[in-house]
Amino acid sequence: MSRTLACTRPRAAVILLLLAALLAGSGRAQAAVGALADSRCPPAALVDPAFRDAALQALQGLLVRAPGQAADGAVLSHHSAGHVDDQARPWHQVSAYQVNLGLMGALRVSPGLLPAVEGWLQWQARHMAATGPLRGVVLDHWVRTDTREESICPPGIEARLCGHVDAHDSTAASTLLMADAYLRHGGRVAVLRDPILRAALEAAAAALRELTSAEGLTWALPSHRVAYTMDAVEVIAGWRAWSRVQRHAYAEPASADNTMVLAARAQAALDTLLWDRAHGSWRVSAEAGRPDKTRWYPDTVAQAWPLLWGHEPARRERDVLAWRQAIAPWQSPASHWADHVADPAGFLWPAVAVAAHCTGDSAVAQRWVARARQHWLNSDNPENPFAWPFQVGDLLWLFWLADARDAPAAGPATPIPRVHDPRPGGTS
Repeated sequence: MSRTLACTRPRAAVILLLLAALLAGSGRAQAAVGALADSRCPPAALVDPAFRDAALQALQGLLVRAPGQAADGAVLSHHSAGHVDDQARPWHQVSAYQVNLGLMGALRVSPGLLPAVEGWLQWQARHMAATGPLRGVVLDHWVRTDTREESICPPGIEARLCGHVDAHDSTAASTLLMADAYLRHGGRVAVLRDPILRAALEAAAAALRELTSAEGLTWALPSHRVAYTMDAVEVIAGWRAWSRVQRHAYAEPASADNTMVLAARAQAALDTLLWDRAHGSWRVSAEAGRPDKTRWYPDTVAQAWPLLWGHEPARRERDVLAWRQAIAPWQSPASHWADHVADPAGFLWPAVAVAAHCTGDSAVAQRWVARARQHWLNSDNPENPFAWPFQVGDLLWLFWLADARDAPAAGPATPIPRVHDPRPGGTS
């Protein structure tokens, strides 16, 4: 059970933040910087073109083309099957959160993917709950490799993965971020004005409002009322993205201004309830104490999220110092995070390389890129690049470290591989 949150920020300061947000939201659309419009960290050219293009090709292999079927437009979370049923049929996971992040990054380096993103947005709209406690959220789905059949609960899957979604707030926010990225990178306003898609986006925003506590932070799930730092900064970015969509796609400046008030309120709550001033670090959640420097995830990684997703320059110095303090224990010559996998689960965490780049450690970020290149391109097994534990969401951060390129519109997807991850669920 979560403890009661107490807002201690003086009311006058909150009002000033709200007014500032209104002023920021009333002007023209902000220029896109990096993969996120509000990011304080510019993109880099640390990923070479061949590595970038290989990642784009890997993304093509995750696109599902199934005209006339419910799965058409879906994007798989990774190349390995996460579940094999009792008839030896492989099923691949579709996680809306992971896919939204990956396509946001991919659009920046390859705007030719706009048609694929349109299909993905429409897939989300068709699969989003319209009523009930799941309204505005897309549950994880599973797609069969051979028939393109899909299900939220394929035969024999573990109960924990049946009708699953990791977090309602970050998943709903990612849908709004995806719509904004589509618009900023040349997407058609008419697509976002489609009644079904517009209703889905409005439902995602409604879900965030319903998850918002009296203090302004969102709970991860209706049944898990915990406010996480990593979720909070994504939700703030999601509110700002939704404000841009309201203003520029729907011509609703008053609604856009109201949404910016929600973003400012959430930012004030983040600064007040999740920042540990005494230790100069971010709490993992409003209910948590001082982060454990010896734990990679979530304690250490959480320190990067306000830096990566934040938008206010005035807070940059604080966030840089918090990150440098958090990553210091992981930089010993014998076990430096850039040279060795720090995560006990084996994930490479490209977001950490972006955080290094953002804080002036581009040489270390380049070391990570070299290791990731060797791991994901897998010279020992060139027929199976970007194997597990690669996930499509990694592309947001990998492409942040790559130059953009001109690319043709996405062509037909390659067949879904039949290999599978032997671990139960095959997903993080």
